[in-house]
Amino acid sequence: MINDKVLVLLNDQIELEAFSSFQYLSMCAWLEHQGYPGAAQFMARQADEEMMHMKKIFAYLTSAGGRAISPAIRKPQEEFDSFKDAFETALNHEKKVTEAIHNIVYESQNNRDFTTFNFMQWYVAEQLEEENLFATILNKIQLLEKDNSSFYHLDMELANLQGQTAKN
Repeated sequence: MINDKVLVLLNDQIELEAFSSFQYLSMCAWLEHQGYPGAAQFMARQADEEMMHMKKIFAYLTSAGGRAISPAIRKPQEEFDSFKDAFETALNHEKKVTEAIHNIVYESQNNRDFTTFNFMQWYVAEQLEEENLFATILNKIQLLEKDNSSFYHLDMELANLQGQTAKN
């Protein structure tokens, strides 16, 4: 049986993953409006991936004897200062998600909820990949900043970048 404190944290994580999906959809819309369809497609794929993360926790709670709660989702950020700002916002958000996941892992271990501890290991590895993905994109943006026309090439690359979605 899932520890009560861990159950609350997992339901909080469901809400955070759902918010992540909507945040990436918002970024998708903003990027599309700014003329970056490739980056918009990339963010749309990220949104789908975050929804899958939410559903995975939802299913886990049900199978482990807990009760998953459908979350209320706060409104995501709609405006960004620049292409770079959208990706910086994404990286900062992923760092918050990582912190929340680490908190669940810590509490599940401390409360001897080893089933949840084991389940969360996938998320620990996934977050490392997510942070690395956005950090790599930001590194490329920083390299391109001196020549704004180069964003066109990054946009085309992002259209084809599959991220982690194909692995799930």
